[in-house]
Amino acid sequence: MLANIEVMGKMEKSLEAPYYDAQQKKVRVVVTGLGIVSPLGSDITQFWSRLCAGESGVAPATSFDTSSFASSLVAEVCDFDQVNTLGAKLSRRTDRVTQFGLLAALRAWSDSGFDVALGTTDDIGVCAGTSIGGLGTAFRTHDLVREGNLRRISPFTMSATFANALSGEISIALGVTGPSESISNGCSSTASAMVRAAELIRNGECRAVVVVGAEAPLHPTIFAAMEAGGMLAPDDGGRIRDLPRPFDARRCGIVMGEGAGSVILEDYSYAAQRGARIYGELVGSGASCDAYSMFKPREDGMLARLAIEKAIQTAGWNAHQVDYINACGLGTTDLDRVETHAIKMALGQDAGRIPISSVKGALGHAFAASGIFQIITSLLSIRDGIIPPTLHLSESDPECDLSYVRKMHQTPHLQRILVNSFGFGGKNVVLALAQVDR
Repeated sequence: MLANIEVMGKMEKSLEAPYYDAQQKKVRVVVTGLGIVSPLGSDITQFWSRLCAGESGVAPATSFDTSSFASSLVAEVCDFDQVNTLGAKLSRRTDRVTQFGLLAALRAWSDSGFDVALGTTDDIGVCAGTSIGGLGTAFRTHDLVREGNLRRISPFTMSATFANALSGEISIALGVTGPSESISNGCSSTASAMVRAAELIRNGECRAVVVVGAEAPLHPTIFAAMEAGGMLAPDDGGRIRDLPRPFDARRCGIVMGEGAGSVILEDYSYAAQRGARIYGELVGSGASCDAYSMFKPREDGMLARLAIEKAIQTAGWNAHQVDYINACGLGTTDLDRVETHAIKMALGQDAGRIPISSVKGALGHAFAASGIFQIITSLLSIRDGIIPPTLHLSESDPECDLSYVRKMHQTPHLQRILVNSFGFGGKNVVLALAQVDR
């Protein structure tokens, strides 16, 4: 506690100090490919169309029995056939989370038009984010042990359970031999993977990095743990369907989701040389830790504010230049209020004019995958000048009083976006994405 007080006393002064020289020349990092596996579809066009139309991927769970829980709604990926998509052999040796991530990566790779034949592969890396990795495989194996069915235990159990499998299998599938890393930083894992990938490109280790965020947490054990922690939104046996409710006065918890997404990051000079389509540029980032609780955010929002300010400063922006905030918007009483307060502190008088939305009303909370959903959504917003709606936001909360987008919003001036990713344990990561100025 004394350490926290001392640090907070110093932090007020440090907020005014520049974290980055905006005039410093640096390698530009751009996005050239997108891929997704989501509750709203596993095709970018379908996903974007349904999200902007205000459709929801939330429905009663079909993968396990929820009759003993107060919550029954989840956001499942329902159109996923791993055997037909990835093959029987690969499906047998991998967990669902790796299957999601691998498919998203393959689609992003194809979308980027990248051809490894044009150069070596040891300067192409993989950075993957996941909170729980293949924990579902571990749970299913535990059931077999308890039942005495030891002969049914897969020889691939250990490798399938490791979070490391996500990046490893993607490197194997693409045949890329550069750095291959899995990052587990709670719900902020994918945002952290983006930061790490950009670092690999800027320091010259890689010309391109495949970034993936994936999660497959829809298992009764995880569901029970989340409900025991009071995190899930009760839905009266599925009869209440307008959940979750980010920033709404009636918000009451999260709805768990699953899925994956992938983006291809490249050195701008290389992408331009090969004539790649560019969706946007990662121009800045900021990170902090509340160092307060594994389950609740700091009430004062100071560390979330710090992450936002760092992202703006490293991007070389000022508050007036921010066009849109893709919010964490979890749908919990505490976090939505604290996020609102942090935005106000970081952006001052500009906070009220900036449109803000959360995709979790449509996609649920898929832990690390939520981060990549936000990143992909933001890049598509830059491309099309469209901000998707915040589903189920109908009743205003005096403590969440910013410009939340309730219906799809079109704007011709969508050039600079902040992506807020705030995770369990107070892990705050904010990305600054921008339209590419050629």
